[in-house]
Amino acid sequence: MKKMIALAIAASLLAACGSIATPEWAAEVQETQAALAVTSDHLTDIAPTATETPTGAPTATPEPATATPIPATATNTVEAATATFTASPIPTQVAAAQPSGDAVHGQELFNLLRTEVGFACATCHYPDQETRLIGPGLKGISERAATRVEGESALEYIHTSIVNPNAYIVESDPPFPPGLMPQTYADLWTEDELNDIIAYLFTL
Repeated sequence: MKKMIALAIAASLLAACGSIATPEWAAEVQETQAALAVTSDHLTDIAPTATETPTGAPTATPEPATATPIPATATNTVEAATATFTASPIPTQVAAAQPSGDAVHGQELFNLLRTEVGFACATCHYPDQETRLIGPGLKGISERAATRVEGESALEYIHTSIVNPNAYIVESDPPFPPGLMPQTYADLWTEDELNDIIAYLFTL
């Protein structure tokens, strides 16, 4: 009888302990499971390929290998482009097309009144604007000149425009008539003087 009472008391105590401990244990388990679920989601977000590691391990190795040539190819492309630009004849052509004259002296000649024709270059051309005076304004002429006649550099075009002005007449409204500019500058200016004038025009 005493054993039965002791067993009943023990059972009652165990039951009471279980009823208190079980909810605490269950709550801790639920919190742990929730934390594990959040951690798993976070790991999936930051390392989406981690789930492929068991089956995709061999595939994961080529990805860095494939990624490596991309920068290498980009670098090679840039280097090749740089090498092409450096080796291009364009800079040489540009350098060769630059006038060799004295721009300061050319400005003096531009403003010099030639008695043979009765006026100076500055009589008919604005040097500081593109607006028409009698002839076209010459501001920025070295840039526009390169687009006037196909196959002619700016230097060649400006030289021809001085010594043979009817070779190409700039479109305008009203149009410039042929012969408006004297046709005798090839005889009035020496080649050195022409080079000086052209050098000055390149500074405008």
